[in-house]
Amino acid sequence: MRLESKVFSSKIIGKNLEYHILCSGEQIEKADILYVHDGNDYLQLGGIKETFQKLILEYPDIAKNIIFILLHPGDSIERWNSYHREGRLYKNFISFFTDEFVPEVESNLRNEGVKICKRGLLGDSLAGNIGINIALQKPDFWTHLLLQSAAISKEVIEDVQKLRYTGWKVYQRVGIHEDQFVSSITNEKLMILTRNRELHSAFVQKNLQVDYKELNTDHLWSVWKKDLPNALVFFINH
Repeated sequence: MRLESKVFSSKIIGKNLEYHILCSGEQIEKADILYVHDGNDYLQLGGIKETFQKLILEYPDIAKNIIFILLHPGDSIERWNSYHREGRLYKNFISFFTDEFVPEVESNLRNEGVKICKRGLLGDSLAGNIGINIALQKPDFWTHLLLQSAAISKEVIEDVQKLRYTGWKVYQRVGIHEDQFVSSITNEKLMILTRNRELHSAFVQKNLQVDYKELNTDHLWSVWKKDLPNALVFFINH
């Protein structure tokens, strides 16, 4: 297994962003790429490296082909400004990710002889929000959305209702107590359970393949860490 730390210098948002590449370390010809927002948190709090190690043991022929691209937006204020629709960096962040970051990452992989088969986006809370908003920009570019307690807006649901593409495979989890969660940035209730129910209905109406469950949980990293193996198994098996 190999974990590389890198820095991407973005002209669009005018700053450097830290990211990591996590892979099996074996020679890969056909790869499944999973872009992970809140990348440092998934490494430090979500146990993604340890979960990946176990997956390689359980699914050696499939899991070894996953390449994780873990991107971190900065501190909590930078995160909100990048991931929230009202954030001052939001539009530029999507442009950076779509037009700068992904093309360079994938160009480097192709230069190494890697063919990309699946492209997924994984994120918790607001990181789930930015993931689905990125996917909405180029729907047919993405194959998988892995959403853990996504903190989405009504606009996201409206955009999904207008969606014409029906090829996404969606993993969606939310806690039944998450309507009570209050943002530390805006001090507002984000109505996460209610919005996820509405989003799930929109996915179903569009005939998307969606694995949706409500858990008896709150808005916590311990929940997402425990659920992460199920999300990654969904990614490799669908």
